[in-house]
Amino acid sequence: MASAIAAGDLVQANGHAGPWKVLEIRQGLALLEHHGGHRLSVRTTTLSVVRKGSPGGESESTGSSAAVADEQPSPTLFD
Repeated sequence: MASAIAAGDLVQANGHAGPWKVLEIRQGLALLEHHGGHRLSVRTTTLSVVRKGSPGGESESTGSSAAVADEQPSPTLFD
């Protein structure tokens, strides 16, 4: 693998259309979210990085860090 996959990266999952945002990685599985809000859990070995996420978080909007803080208490597939 050329680059390690991390939370915030945009990835392509084999057999699934469109880029997916990596929400969480745990025990070799990645929790992904599509732009339409659909979620998917796949092995990290089936992913290829489309674009690396910024280390400081999303910079698309000024209130994105507050939105992420609000979303974190919601349950994930790993809970």
